Parts: sequence; C-alpha cells; structure tokens
Amino acid sequence: MNRLGVILLNVAVALYLFANGILGFNKGMLEANPFRKMLTDILGKGDFTNALVIILSVCAIAGAVFLLLALFKVEVPITGLILFVFVIVWAVYIVFADIIHPLNNKTEFLPYLVQLSSHLMVLGAIVTSAIETPTSRIRRR
Repeated sequence: MNRLGVILLNVAVALYLFANGILGFNKGMLEANPFRKMLTDILGKGDFTNALVIILSVCAIAGAVFLLLALFKVEVPITGLILFVFVIVWAVYIVFADIIHPLNNKTEFLPYLVQLSSHLMVLGAIVTSAIETPTSRIRRR
C-alpha cells in the first residue's frame, strides 16, 4: 500500500510541475502561473523576469519528466543528479515564493498555508525520487 501512495504522490507532483511549466510560457495568464506571479511581484515586469519565468518553466517540465522516469525506474545515468539539482532549485524557489514574496506583500494566512504545503509536497516527492533512483542506490552502498 505504501508503494501505491508513492506512485500517486509522484504522479500528482509530476502533473503539477508539468502544468506550471506549460503555464509559464503563457504571458497572458499571470494569475494562473505561480512562477510569473511571484517573479513579477518581486522583480516587476521586464525581460529579466520573463527569462527567469521561462527558465523556471523549463526546469519544472524537466523535473516532471525526470520524476516520472525515476518513478518508473527508467535508467538514465544522470537522473539522480538532475533530481538532486532540481531539489536545490525547488528549495530556492520555496525561499523566494514562501518567505521573501509574502514579506513583500500582504498575504492571507490560509492561502499561504495551501501554497506552502503544496510546495513542500513537491519538494518531498522530488527528494523521495532522488533517493530511490538506481544511481543513488549505488552511491549509498
């Protein structure tokens, strides 16, 4: 039963990352994309913000793909490394989205908790997949 929970969590997180990555390429949907909303609130509008949104969106799509590859035990030599890098990128994103951004803006408590919990679930699923990849098992022995 535990394995079913891991599968459901990883598939849900992969869908979350994939959808947010796709939304990042749509400039018209400011409210629907958390990457663009957060970066626009912190940095304002501009080319640098747009470039960072695209980078985060590509990272999210890549993270979703590698999360699914790790889930289905498809052996790609660098999956563990890429997931580890994505753990770091996502942790930095959490710092900006859930610590710096709320300090700059008036944020209601319950929506903040919903956002924080979803970001922590994503981080937990990525960490779990990064630990369970075949290449990371070899390093632990």
